[in-house]
Amino acid sequence: MSLVFRDAFWQISWRIVSALAGFFVVKLITPYLWPLRYGDYSTILKYFAIWSALADFWIYVLALNAIWKVKEQAEKLKLYHKFLGFRFFMVAFVYITAFIIALMIPAYFENSFILYGLVLWMVFSATFMLAGIVQLPLQLSWQMKQVSIALIIARVVQIVSLVLIVFVFFPNVDFSTFSPVSLSAFLSVLATVFLSGLAQYVYVHYKWTKYMEFKIDFDKQFIKDKLKTNWKYGFSYYLSSFHTLIVLIFLSIVFPTEQGFTYVWVWALALALIEILLIVPSAFWNSIIHKISSYDIKKKKKSLGYFLTFILWFGFLMLFNFILFKTQIVSIIAGGKYLTNSHHIGSDFILPFLAIVLFLSFIKQVFNYILVSFDKQNKLFYINLFWVSIWVVVALLTIPKYEIYGWIITQIVLEVLFVAGVVYIAKKYDILPILEKKLVFLLSIAGIIAIWIWYLILQKISLDSIWMFLLVASVLNLVYLWASYKFIRYVMRKI
Repeated sequence: MSLVFRDAFWQISWRIVSALAGFFVVKLITPYLWPLRYGDYSTILKYFAIWSALADFWIYVLALNAIWKVKEQAEKLKLYHKFLGFRFFMVAFVYITAFIIALMIPAYFENSFILYGLVLWMVFSATFMLAGIVQLPLQLSWQMKQVSIALIIARVVQIVSLVLIVFVFFPNVDFSTFSPVSLSAFLSVLATVFLSGLAQYVYVHYKWTKYMEFKIDFDKQFIKDKLKTNWKYGFSYYLSSFHTLIVLIFLSIVFPTEQGFTYVWVWALALALIEILLIVPSAFWNSIIHKISSYDIKKKKKSLGYFLTFILWFGFLMLFNFILFKTQIVSIIAGGKYLTNSHHIGSDFILPFLAIVLFLSFIKQVFNYILVSFDKQNKLFYINLFWVSIWVVVALLTIPKYEIYGWIITQIVLEVLFVAGVVYIAKKYDILPILEKKLVFLLSIAGIIAIWIWYLILQKISLDSIWMFLLVASVLNLVYLWASYKFIRYVMRKI
């Protein structure tokens, strides 16, 4: 039991620290690159993020579930080597395909910042994907502390290298036009992310080899079998988890940043702030999957109910922070250029809507894990494919005409439909998590009261000063956490 909680503590605590560091990274990059180049930067990141979802294929979770059930260490090792081969194969095949397709998109090929950046980012993204699978032996050995340390090392490397680029090597660069200096500075910013991923991989690899031998087994039959049995879930995960990112690709192709179209960076900044927090449910799940796997069906559903309750609590806290403090958050991290003004809407306008998407995504992630734990993951494919097909048609009709407003509507509606889909599947196969209704009710009432108090306080206080905002936001959040302490302990004991 203590191993589970220790793992959970390290994963969640350090990932929250990493998330805070992520906010600082965004703060360094956004004012430095200016909105136009930040749009290019985000386009490159999100393009490969979409392909990374396909290359991921949920291999880590599948490997963790499969290897954990094997008793013999030698068999575990053989199975893990095959999953390593599977991951390396998927990364190589998918990323090469992605790069070839990118070269066929005029909006990318004709923009020098994007064209040269794609090569660098493909290498980083591949490194990051490989680091993800090599950490599995550490989790099997209850050594997620090492993974958390690797994550912090990666952030430190990125921040230090960014500071050197922004303030020492390439200060005061004019990114409004193309030049060798602006291109070099832009690629250097991308290179910092590559260096961070490389640092993470090296540290994890060094610690990992103490527990399992490194060997890549390209077992063709194994890869073929896994693709055959899990392709539906791999694609359903791809469709449900990364449809949010598709808008940036669509916008950057239809309205390239070189033409002065600003909605790419408007959306990109808000999305970057939201994405940082998406790691929390996965970190928590990775910590408890060992424990839940051994439960009988009824106990497993109860445990998953408490897991869902905890995620709802955390998602609720993040939702209202982003709604109530949207202007202050964007202003502090990115500066006034990213705020709404008389000429255009800003990231502060988008952030509350994406916060709703984040909250719904938390719920969806939990149900995705529930389906995996009951081996029903493939049942999602056709439902997700249907929803995304509808979304593509609606997006093609609304985004060119209504621009960002059309996207906001389709995005939220689609996320609601995804949640409805996973709940429907869980209900159909009688694997809905069992919630403690009284606990959820009290949590909801407490949340409503907290919102009302927060709102009344904010009506009386001016948050124009950064220090006043930090003081008020810190006090309100700390009071909320203090009031939730007994709730959190109770839920953690029940999982």
